[in-house]
Amino acid sequence: MRRRSLSVLTLFIPCMLLLTGCATSTIKSSWRDASTPAITPHRIAVFVSVKDDKNLRKMAENRVVQRMPKSVQATAGHLLELPPAPESDSVRRRLIDSGFDSALVARLVSVDKTQTVVPPQTRVGPDPLFWRVGPYYRPYYSPFFTYYPYSYETPGYTLETTRVVVETLLYRLPDAKPIWSAISESVNPESSIRLVDELIELLGKRLKDEGLLPPG
Repeated sequence: MRRRSLSVLTLFIPCMLLLTGCATSTIKSSWRDASTPAITPHRIAVFVSVKDDKNLRKMAENRVVQRMPKSVQATAGHLLELPPAPESDSVRRRLIDSGFDSALVARLVSVDKTQTVVPPQTRVGPDPLFWRVGPYYRPYYSPFFTYYPYSYETPGYTLETTRVVVETLLYRLPDAKPIWSAISESVNPESSIRLVDELIELLGKRLKDEGLLPPG
């Protein structure tokens, strides 16, 4: 029974360390044009720039459109058959002619992966049930008869950390001038869908707080 408990413990500790590295997204920096009044869009085109991954672009654009406030008429950029470049004269003209007054563009900046090797470690534990079996270790700093019969080793393992950096810009038409931008970083995303949903919630809240998207 005790041997089984120790084997479970050696697996439990690395798992807990892995769980502490679950996905988190934060806004590292943001900018807003202070000279531009906070006017919420009525028709907005949503673009997600992901190199060589059309399916990811479609999924991300569709989910952003679905999460837009009901008072905003949003359209995914892939349905317009336009590249994610509203600052381009040809794209800007197409958007204006189609009645859009804003464009939201998210660009994947980088995906960096790093590995950290954690070596095996020998640990000594107490005897809470006073079984007094096995080798004993007395702490040199304690004047009391406190013994530690449990000596066990946690196996070595490798932690991989993935950081995804995304730049998001809000353009106002007809001049296609960026009025807001943000750089976000996501650590250890579980999946592309979870990453997109996290960023939608995080960036959407910031845009609403700054009066650039309606609250509903």
